Amino acid sequence: MKVYRAGQLDRKERGSSGRPRRGGGIGLRRALFAAGLVFLVLLLVLAWPFGSQRVVLLGSDARAEEASRADTIVVAKGGGGMLAVPRDTLVEIPEVGEDKVNAAFATGGPELTVETVEGLTDRRINNYIVIDFGGVEEIVDAIGGVTLTVEEPIELSDDEGPISIPTGEQALDGREALAFVRYRGTPTADIGRIGRQQQFLQALAGEAASPTKLPRLPATALAVWRNIDTNMNPVQTGFFAGRVGLQGIGEVAIYPGVPQYIDGISYWVPDENAGPQAVEETIG
Repeated sequence: MKVYRAGQLDRKERGSSGRPRRGGGIGLRRALFAAGLVFLVLLLVLAWPFGSQRVVLLGSDARAEEASRADTIVVAKGGGGMLAVPRDTLVEIPEVGEDKVNAAFATGGPELTVETVEGLTDRRINNYIVIDFGGVEEIVDAIGGVTLTVEEPIELSDDEGPISIPTGEQALDGREALAFVRYRGTPTADIGRIGRQQQFLQALAGEAASPTKLPRLPATALAVWRNIDTNMNPVQTGFFAGRVGLQGIGEVAIYPGVPQYIDGISYWVPDENAGPQAVEETIG
């Protein structure tokens, strides 16, 4: 299966300094043409079927080909909602058996994770995007920060020193946003972190759709492309992102379940009755 990763600019696109060449001034006709092209693309994004597909978003500090458990598993639907699957969810992994859902990534990469999540949700998905957690900082800085409401104060340290994020509406830079999506220091631990990650994705989609951020979109797109692995081609990825950016993210939920220890191991045991309803309301 083809996996798409960030590419480098072709040498013909670079000047002698190694930087991308800059074009000259844009005339009125070019400006009108560009505006018409953007309008056409927006129409295509709204109409094209690629924009409505389901995609498994996997957050990890490892690339798709590396053995590592996925810390974040979210199913998103273009023009629809978002369903987070807790990483400790007890599932049936094809040709492996029962285990935590995040073990599928370590065993068979994103492809097996997608197959496992398809079994849990009873929905066809096919597509995945593996997001390098370390790239969150670059992406947020490229778009000029992200504004969201912090429900609980966050206090932690990284390689650069302490990070303190108070409650209330906050404009986070890349470093603070990365801390926000990684933090597990609240009483709800991983479930609380999932809620923050969903909140962050919604806020990021809102920022990307803001007309004031339009000049930053090319740099943001490059930052995103540098920090993901996906089995979708650039056109499919662009239509999916465009659909999410234009229509936002609808209903958001965590796959229902209860925490339970089985043979001394902590699991999130899915609720077989409430689960299908949550699937239908978000990605159905």
